[in-house]
Amino acid sequence: MPLYRIPCAMPTADQPDISITAAACKDNLLPALKQVLIVDDDQHLLCSIRVGLKNSPGFRVRTAADGREALGIIDSGGFDLAVIDLNMPDMDGLQLLAALSESFPEIPSIIMTGFDSPTLRQELRRAGVLCVLKKPLDIETLEQEISKVLTEGAGCRCCRIPLEIFLQLAAMEHKTIHLKVFGVDGRSGSFFFHDGLLIDAELDGLTGDSAVLAMLEWRDFTLGLKEYSPPFPEPRINSALAYLLLRTPCRLDQYSSSQACMERAREELRRLQGRYVESP
Repeated sequence: MPLYRIPCAMPTADQPDISITAAACKDNLLPALKQVLIVDDDQHLLCSIRVGLKNSPGFRVRTAADGREALGIIDSGGFDLAVIDLNMPDMDGLQLLAALSESFPEIPSIIMTGFDSPTLRQELRRAGVLCVLKKPLDIETLEQEISKVLTEGAGCRCCRIPLEIFLQLAAMEHKTIHLKVFGVDGRSGSFFFHDGLLIDAELDGLTGDSAVLAMLEWRDFTLGLKEYSPPFPEPRINSALAYLLLRTPCRLDQYSSSQACMERAREELRRLQGRYVESP
């Protein structure tokens, strides 16, 4: 059932968005639904999406007509996923992605586009996009991809695996990755590896060694990955990774003998790297 062929009446200013009007549940026994924001300048498409996804189990959608409206809605909080059209006036999809990465890095994203190329997909992967859907698409495909991201998540909750393990694996396996770390307090930071060498780290106003040591104190965090490709900056890490790890309160050698812990961390990194699905 193609999205553009779903008949529906256009919403009016005093008509609530039917996709986010959840039915009242007695005694609040039902779990909270995930919230998804769909951003597209095509009002007919947005109307089709609202109608087509209004009864989707597990999530409800809200819509925005452009990037600036989307940022205002997201700023109100509570969103779990953004589905963004690439070609929009005023603020296009790439600009919106950049703004989300800066201010709301914890919100994963799916891109819809009628234009496609290997260069574009590479740029979107670098921006952390989890999935690229080519227009026109059907409602079933959109619903499946939204459900997949909401179920599997953009990252992994890794409170039982020390961050030191992931950094050691990135070095041992010669990874070239941008490892995103999200703390429970809303802060987020980054580790940058080039061929297994930790070349930089960022957290708030900290960079290099200081940022590494600050993030290694986190015990509850979520991980995510972004593609990391040339040109690579000059390294701002002054110390060897092993030295930085030994300076943390949680000594790496407490875990290095646990093969199960290492394997779990390895599988999480592989899963995160495989999350960038290029859907037809």
